[in-house]
Amino acid sequence: MAAAVKFSALANPTVIVVAVVYAVLLRIAIAAGFFGILLLVLVMLSLWRFGYTVLRSVAAGWGHFPPPGIETMNPFGEFAVIFHSLFFSLLLILLATTPFVDDWLRWPLLLAVLAVFPASAAVMAMTRNLGAALNPMSIGTVARELGPDYVKLLGVSLALGALMMLASWLASVSWFLGVFGAMLAVWTVLALFLATGAALRAHRAEFDLLEGLDDVDERDARERRGEWQKTLDRAYASVRSGLPAQAYRTIKELLASEGDSLDVYQWTFNGMLEWDEPGHAAQLGERFAAKLWDAGRKVDALELVQRCRKLSPSFAIPAERAAELSAYARSIGRQRMADELAAVPPL
Repeated sequence: MAAAVKFSALANPTVIVVAVVYAVLLRIAIAAGFFGILLLVLVMLSLWRFGYTVLRSVAAGWGHFPPPGIETMNPFGEFAVIFHSLFFSLLLILLATTPFVDDWLRWPLLLAVLAVFPASAAVMAMTRNLGAALNPMSIGTVARELGPDYVKLLGVSLALGALMMLASWLASVSWFLGVFGAMLAVWTVLALFLATGAALRAHRAEFDLLEGLDDVDERDARERRGEWQKTLDRAYASVRSGLPAQAYRTIKELLASEGDSLDVYQWTFNGMLEWDEPGHAAQLGERFAAKLWDAGRKVDALELVQRCRKLSPSFAIPAERAAELSAYARSIGRQRMADELAAVPPL
């Protein structure tokens, strides 16, 4: 099931600061006339490249990412990204200004371009493949997978389009308002990439496109498990030094640091099974089985108790818990297991 789309990403502080800085640079370039053409081109190149980086970063779950560097103004490289942005920009300008299209057709065509762009930009940001980004099948796949959230994304796109029109009007009123309008215009462009990235993030489990990303959740999980492994290694070193009590204290501290979650219990139990004497894992079994039982995973609790009995002949659980497990095993037709549990020595 997809998560809710977090359109709060549109308030990303890095994007807001970039919008302010780039708006000032654009106004300077426009005011300089012919001599500002080069600056205008470099800023637009950087803005377009940064937009796709923003989309990719948000889709990967990164709420904080660096602003565009000077290398993004390089007129060479990443031509696919540049062409994609240039294609849609020129297409919108052409449809908005051409005298060869009647007004009754102009607006539907503009809306169609706005409807297609988010899906196309998503494919472009993830694959860097221009052919795939302009392929109707790829675009249709993104729109279909997002489903109702793509409709929400189109609503955001329309709202941002209205803000872009407001920005154009402000630019025509006065120079001062034009600066504010330029800020709004740059932010509007980047906000659409932010919104698209947020929609992809909510559906990350459904897209093969996102598999190659440096996902923030996966990185955090790797780093967290790395810390768990260090703690478990210290516990193992204590066991090998003849200090099992110290090892168990270390393990309890690990479990407590993660809120005694089932995830850390399962990981720790599996890790202890890799020790030279896997019977030590049974020492964790009683608490782990109780957690599973309380979480409603009764079958898993039964299986764990049986496994712990095989790992350690001295394994014991409280009499009350053993009675509950035995009664449950009998209720699901596992008579032999019920009898064995009834015979488990009390703790």
